Amino acid sequence: MKYSFTLKDNNQKAYNLFTWFLFFLHIAAAMFVLNTNDNKVKLTIYILLGFYVLLSTFYYFYRKHPKALETFSLIMALMYANFWFQQVGIIAVIAFAAIYITVTVVKGKSTTVLFTDEGIHMTRVFKTVLFPWTAMENVMLKDNLITIDFKTNRIIQVEIVESNRMVDETEFNLFCKEYISR
Repeated sequence: MKYSFTLKDNNQKAYNLFTWFLFFLHIAAAMFVLNTNDNKVKLTIYILLGFYVLLSTFYYFYRKHPKALETFSLIMALMYANFWFQQVGIIAVIAFAAIYITVTVVKGKSTTVLFTDEGIHMTRVFKTVLFPWTAMENVMLKDNLITIDFKTNRIIQVEIVESNRMVDETEFNLFCKEYISR
């Protein structure tokens, strides 16, 4: 028998803060570039800052929409790419695009835990770790909270996503105890 759970992602707040960090970083960079004597550059920066203000205002009113932050992030990324292309060149756009795509891919991944005969497979963003049953002291599921207690006194306690299929907690706990006691 196998049990699989998707864990609640506690990193979303960090990814959202990263988006806002980039936003304010680019405003600071735009302010720094405004010290130039070139009027064409100043006009470009004023237009860009106007778009930032307009986009931020729209985001403020539509932030409760389910995909508001993703849409805001994508539009801001396009504006950032334009800013860096105009001010630095194509190399900066490539570096920015690589960072943005990496963060977007990592943000979209979720951590899953698979309980099998071999042990506990924890699949994270970049790798899967197998914890054998012999390394476990106790494993318990209660109220959508999985607690994995290792013999080394290490504990992993995570919340599972509610959308997982309903699992009989007693049956799951008996399954884990059976493999731990072997």
